[in-house]
Amino acid sequence: TLLRTRKASTHRTVRQSETQDSASAKKMIEIMVNDRLGRKVRVKCNPDDTIGDLKKVIAAQTGTRPEKIRLQKWYTIYKDHLTLEDYEIHDGMSLEMYYN
Repeated sequence: TLLRTRKASTHRTVRQSETQDSASAKKMIEIMVNDRLGRKVRVKCNPDDTIGDLKKVIAAQTGTRPEKIRLQKWYTIYKDHLTLEDYEIHDGMSLEMYYN
C-alpha cells in the first residue's frame, strides 16, 4: 500500500505540473514597443520569457541587433536576465525602445 500511495502522489504532482505548464503555454501576452521615432512594434511572448528573449524577437522584426536595443518604462531600464513576470509586464503594456 505504501508503494501505491507513493505512485499515486507522484502521478498527482506530475499531472498538476503538466496542467500548470499547459496553462502558461496558452497564455501569451502582446506588448507594444515604441522607439519614439515613429516605429511601433507589437510582439507576442510568454510572461516567463526574459527581457533578452523579448529583445531578440524585437530585433528579428525591426532588423536591429538585440545588443543595441534598450527597453525601458519611464526611468526603469529593464535587465536582460529578468523575466516579464518579474517586472510585472502584462498584456497590452507599452514599453519604450532606445538604440544604444
